[in-house]
Amino acid sequence: MQTLANQSGASVATMSGCPASGETHAVGEVTIFSGAIKLLFLNHELASQIEDDMRQGNQQLVDAWRAADSNSTVQVLQLDGVLAVYGGPGCPVNEAVGLGMSHSIDGETLTQVEEFYESNRHPTVIRVCPLAHPSLIKTLQNRNYVLSSFAYRWVLDLQTWDPPHLHEVDPRVREATVDEEITWARTVAAGFIDAEDVPDGYDLGLYRAFFRMKSSIPVIAIDNGQPAAGGVIALNGEVAALFATSTRPSYRKHGLQTAMLDWRLHIAKEHGARIATIETDPDSNSQRNVERAGFRLAYVAVQMTRAYKHSEA
Repeated sequence: MQTLANQSGASVATMSGCPASGETHAVGEVTIFSGAIKLLFLNHELASQIEDDMRQGNQQLVDAWRAADSNSTVQVLQLDGVLAVYGGPGCPVNEAVGLGMSHSIDGETLTQVEEFYESNRHPTVIRVCPLAHPSLIKTLQNRNYVLSSFAYRWVLDLQTWDPPHLHEVDPRVREATVDEEITWARTVAAGFIDAEDVPDGYDLGLYRAFFRMKSSIPVIAIDNGQPAAGGVIALNGEVAALFATSTRPSYRKHGLQTAMLDWRLHIAKEHGARIATIETDPDSNSQRNVERAGFRLAYVAVQMTRAYKHSEA
């Protein structure tokens, strides 16, 4: 998803003062000793967990998109541990997620993904986690892929998180109600296109799908009585993913993104999530906000692209 990481090797370090023995149970990459928590370390297991959560989230998004819009032409290709999505020209989720995370990649798998995007007259876009199997990079090199973009994937250990900004949630921020679906979608879409509102006839299908995702809780910020910003938190087991966050231009620098970030982290912790994850563009205001909230960089994901090869002849 637009917003829309990795790690390798499973190792943990005991927090200062924690006992080195006692009753234990493992929660992903976080190991809890009777009353003590071991620090979160980034490894392949955690990376796979985050990338698989993204893959499942994209599937939920497609399902919700089709339910919200009977005329939707969104298409998917499902392979073993891989999901490729095509939502139309310019759609931010037009990419294949999960390649190389659970096993090596051969040319046959990549050919299926390429044929899927070729059939939609679109370049093939592959999301690459730096902890993916080395065969993925080699295969992409041999097929003339080029690097097209970077994204920072951040992670926060909710077991040790203490809110650095707000110990009480900002009263401007709350869960959006079912009746606010269109208002929320217009608000978030407007923020993404840097406008106060969307033009007449603007397609809100993708944003309504974000709102309706099975595991999502949409959040809205109301400033001076007006819908000013919105975002999503998706809860899947021990992972809380934060995404689809935007603010209308005239409401920026009002602290709303920080407030929505804080609200969602409180919700994640209340629901028992162990890990929060979010993706930002490099050197962006969003990056600085998540760093202030206590997130740390998990890895840099890249998009590798192969040009659309179809000949009109």
